[in-house]
Amino acid sequence: MTALVAPGPPLAPAERERFSRQIMLPGMGEDGQRRLRAARVLVIGAGGLGAPCLMGLAAAGVGTLGIVDDDAVELSNLQRQLLHGAADIGRRKIDSARDGLRAIDPDLAVEAHGIRLSPENAAELLARYDLVVDGSDNFATRYLVDDAAAAAGIPVVWGSVLRDEGQVSVFSAADRVRYRDLYPDAPSSAPDCGTAGVFGPLCAIVGSQMAAEAIKLVTGRGRTLLGRLVVIDALGASWREVALRPAATGADPGIVTAAQLRGELAGEDPPFVVDVRGPDEDGGIPDAVRWELAAIEAGQDPPRAVADAGDIVLHCAIGVRSRRAAEHLAARDGWRDRRIRSLAGGLAAWRAQEGEPAPSCAVPAR
Repeated sequence: MTALVAPGPPLAPAERERFSRQIMLPGMGEDGQRRLRAARVLVIGAGGLGAPCLMGLAAAGVGTLGIVDDDAVELSNLQRQLLHGAADIGRRKIDSARDGLRAIDPDLAVEAHGIRLSPENAAELLARYDLVVDGSDNFATRYLVDDAAAAAGIPVVWGSVLRDEGQVSVFSAADRVRYRDLYPDAPSSAPDCGTAGVFGPLCAIVGSQMAAEAIKLVTGRGRTLLGRLVVIDALGASWREVALRPAATGADPGIVTAAQLRGELAGEDPPFVVDVRGPDEDGGIPDAVRWELAAIEAGQDPPRAVADAGDIVLHCAIGVRSRRAAEHLAARDGWRDRRIRSLAGGLAAWRAQEGEPAPSCAVPAR
């Protein structure tokens, strides 16, 4: 496996001693440690998965850690979010995490982003890093990370936990293995840790494995979970592996943010907007033509207004179905020369700019 990051400057004597047990590992050496010191890793979420992952990355010697989280520490977090303590209740998680990580390694550079990841900031933010670790707790953010990482050309380490089961995998658009290959559509409903519960030690297991995958990517050591999903059953003490099948179409449609689309629609040559939602879903972008995903996947002819359009933007509620529709159209005969894009974040992102309530989506546990 090719290392993701080039080696940084030579190690100082104190660094050599600090990481000596890791440097002696086969395939690591000082070059591997220097790669870690030079690495820039962004972690989405400083909660149940992000906290142990951040701790593992800091202890391993990653040079720069970015953290995205806009929440504050709550009492109910302490059962599983090991980077925070009772004295941190009420503090911003990024502040608590920064202090805890610098206690592990005072030389660590921590870039704290106290924001909610959005279609407007995701692409620019992810482009600053070598890879992203997604410990987020909702489907909308996961699909957004998938799109933004693809645009930035960086891999994604992903994990999830619920009750006594966890999942870990690695995605890379360059290798045609995406989060959407695992979840083509967001579930219509899903329990969260507030209603279903989550086993605290499982978060540490999954978060630590996410850190291990990031370290392997940076150093080129070992075999990552790219193209594989590991399912961890903490109650039954078992691990099983599932192979992921890359997208079959081979199509690579683009994405557009809500802000970009608004600007283009106000310009002289606006794109044609297509709404791929179902007939029972109200609202939408003004003047959009309805062409449902099911009709597109069935190969049905487009509405007359869309037939000759050369620049098309598709939208749905949160960007999942529109991305799927864009992939189908981009692979269809007679459509490959057209500009076909999906609205990142969907109608939720569009409405967020106007201060309207966003469509609800399922929220699994973090």
